[in-house]
Amino acid sequence: MSPDTGRRKFPIKKTSAAIVLNDMINGNLHTGNEEHDAKIRASGIIQASAKLVERARDVGIPVVWIRVERRADRTDVFDSLTDAYIAGGCKPKPPTVHGSHQAEQAAELPVLTVDQVVLKPRTDPFVGTDLELRLRGLGVDTILLGGVSTNHGVESIARSAKDRNFHVVLLKDCAYNVDHEAHEWTLKHIMPGLARVMTSVEALEILE
Repeated sequence: MSPDTGRRKFPIKKTSAAIVLNDMINGNLHTGNEEHDAKIRASGIIQASAKLVERARDVGIPVVWIRVERRADRTDVFDSLTDAYIAGGCKPKPPTVHGSHQAEQAAELPVLTVDQVVLKPRTDPFVGTDLELRLRGLGVDTILLGGVSTNHGVESIARSAKDRNFHVVLLKDCAYNVDHEAHEWTLKHIMPGLARVMTSVEALEILE
């Protein structure tokens, strides 16, 4: 079965879907590093996500923003012993501090009062939050997923959502990592086993 045939055969029901966007914050989208920010602009993730959210609100699909906010003293951060951490000289990364510019939602993607905001203590927002309870309470069984970054936070959400019996639709134009190779690897090799992969435009076309 081709992807196009599969999309038509399995439409997305507006009454049981939610948009979930991960870490759409200044610390990822407007960092002040011109090379990084230029890649973000070129990807179109902000524009595609803004259009998606606008359409979702128009048809009554809830929007859930996942964000990270930490204490400045890092007592709520755990630096697990990994090869990457060791290779970096065991130097902890500066936290995304509550109330800082970095922790703020990107201005192009404003949070409305009707939206849901979940502050995650770990990479996977199902850990230590009420995300699952909120989704169940809204009657959601299908997550339309995007955000930063594809192979870290977004992939973590997809894995946990699948294990919790949610259907996942990965919106590839609304997800990105400036490490484009890692982004593409996840889209090609990981996400097809966790989700249906399509653009936000394709997803909106099969809403019913």
